[in-house]
Amino acid sequence: MKKFLDIGRDYVKLSVNNGLYPLNTIYAASYVFLDKAFVYLDKDSRGKIIIWLFPKEKKESLKNLGMDFYNELINYAHYFSSLKANAEATKLLLQRALFSAAPSLVKESEENEINDLIKELEEEEKESKKK
Repeated sequence: MKKFLDIGRDYVKLSVNNGLYPLNTIYAASYVFLDKAFVYLDKDSRGKIIIWLFPKEKKESLKNLGMDFYNELINYAHYFSSLKANAEATKLLLQRALFSAAPSLVKESEENEINDLIKELEEEEKESKKK
């Protein structure tokens, strides 16, 4: 069995596959632990991210601290993947909420879109005349 926690006298060292967990996920999980532990991030020769956790409370279980960190990684990995998957739906919902609160925004948005299309067509026409 692969050793995934290295428990020292006053620290726990974790190794994280950065192909599985992107750096923003590792940062987010680390940030949550700032109240519980001093956090040091590093990279080993194979490119894996190494996390050193030094608990602020000496009575803290090092094994539990390390396992909680891994759970937090999964939590943020799920959060970021859900955020990405739902980004378009969230954008549409926010647009509808804004437009229903201020219908003038719809008209303004449509006018801007029409003006942008007209400019694009004019530029294309100029380009075709040059050729």
